Amino acid sequence: MRIFTVIAVVYLVSCTAKEHDNIIYFTEDDLPEPIELVGEKYSIPEIINPDKITIIDGLAVVIERKNITDKKFHIIDLSTGRYIQSKGVDGLGPGEISVISQIEDAGEKNKVWAYDPEIRKFSKYDLLDTNKLAEEEFRSPKTSFFLTRLTWVKGQTLLGSAVDGMTQYLHLTKSGDTLHLMGDWRETVRHWELPNGYQPEDLDVNLISNMFQGRIKSRADGEMVVKVGSGVDHIDIIDLDEYKSIMIIGPSPELQKFEIAYSAGYQMPDFGRDKKIRYLDVTLGRNSFFALFSGKPYREFSNPDNLNRIFELDYKGNILNQYQLDYPISGIAVDEKNRAIYGVSVDREPNLVRFDY
Repeated sequence: MRIFTVIAVVYLVSCTAKEHDNIIYFTEDDLPEPIELVGEKYSIPEIINPDKITIIDGLAVVIERKNITDKKFHIIDLSTGRYIQSKGVDGLGPGEISVISQIEDAGEKNKVWAYDPEIRKFSKYDLLDTNKLAEEEFRSPKTSFFLTRLTWVKGQTLLGSAVDGMTQYLHLTKSGDTLHLMGDWRETVRHWELPNGYQPEDLDVNLISNMFQGRIKSRADGEMVVKVGSGVDHIDIIDLDEYKSIMIIGPSPELQKFEIAYSAGYQMPDFGRDKKIRYLDVTLGRNSFFALFSGKPYREFSNPDNLNRIFELDYKGNILNQYQLDYPISGIAVDEKNRAIYGVSVDREPNLVRFDY
């Protein structure tokens, strides 16, 4: 199979970011003036330590961080604010799940797929029935690539981010058949300023791919995908209809300082205790997407002096808006119909927060 590396050349219209070597760069100076959003915090006692959120059919699905309880995620009716129930039985047995990194639409009314990255298992749940166990499950497809993050895309297929070879993305069927390969990690890192005098050829592919990992999400129709970097100011916009992508670098063009370390004989980046979290999450709307940006070490995450922001961009890479939040948020989802962004807070009393925009 041929490996396609296609990066579209685009120009930013709504800001003055620079286009160079077929890559979009933007800095803090290119961002529009921030729009201050005032959050309305819920008080749902069942939410204990939330991590991420998604919206399915008017329902907020709030994922808890790893725990050993039988309340892996919560379901809230957004039209009334009513808490419906929790789901997810802890364990490794049939219908059980241990940790959830992502929940996405299953393409059926009120049904979702939850992904357990530790055992690489997808579990399907009906959000409104009373069964806490998954009604269907299957293991992540076996491939010659190690996929750390996956998202459901058109035709109930999957797009995954790979870490153990040159290939960046793998489009595959539920049964594991390869549909397409995209991108080259080695070429990606050549567009960055490296610390410590490192050159791209000094870095193994395993180290490069680990540095560029982050959240990956698809649009409701499954035709567009966006991945954001958790340790790097990097955004990929992927058009699955034409297998084309746009790479965006910003607001910083520099990789944060790291040392080359080794684990089981493989190169790994060691950022030290001062590692900064860059993009925390992303959520996709019809014509634009919203990227949640931090830029701080995790220990300073709740510092009120510099709370995280949301950048809204269209699928051509144009920066549309910058939103300043007044709560520390770790995950977001957007309700475009009601122009509301929902987030889950990381503070003394974490809960669901609504921001009207």
